[in-house]
Amino acid sequence: MLQTGDTAPDFTLRTESGESFSFHSHLEKDDRFHLLVFFRGEWCPVCNDQLKELEQNSETFKELNTHIIAISTDEEQNLKKMKDRHSLSFPVFSDVDRVAGEPYGVQYHNGKLYDDHGEHGEPALFLVDDQKRVVYFDIQTGPFGRPTAEDLRKTIKYIKKTLR
Repeated sequence: MLQTGDTAPDFTLRTESGESFSFHSHLEKDDRFHLLVFFRGEWCPVCNDQLKELEQNSETFKELNTHIIAISTDEEQNLKKMKDRHSLSFPVFSDVDRVAGEPYGVQYHNGKLYDDHGEHGEPALFLVDDQKRVVYFDIQTGPFGRPTAEDLRKTIKYIKKTLR
């Protein structure tokens, strides 16, 4: 099980233009903190609200030298529509095969307990520092209870101030 202080798992996904994106290769060139935002999908109103709020606070994350990367098990074409509709400035990746989510311990709804849009990833956040360490995470098993952009701002600011 992933813990704070562990090296963030690597993953490779395709960009919107079809290019290969390796998280660790990206981190070699980009020494900012990275906020990985795993979300349910384009169909989820709570996810749409979360991503819009992150975009509305993008200047705050820039000031904190933190890059947002959003990842969902939803299909690529759905995510592209959502990204365009909300004018999201950060990358949004499709992880249908769970190559990113599973190593991070993202929870998956399998439809066995209650009916909710079939199988999909649940919300999770991971903050990765400039040394590829996971310094904060929040894993959900349902759509509600996610930290707000303000909660994340405070958390990132605190961690940067106290990080060894």
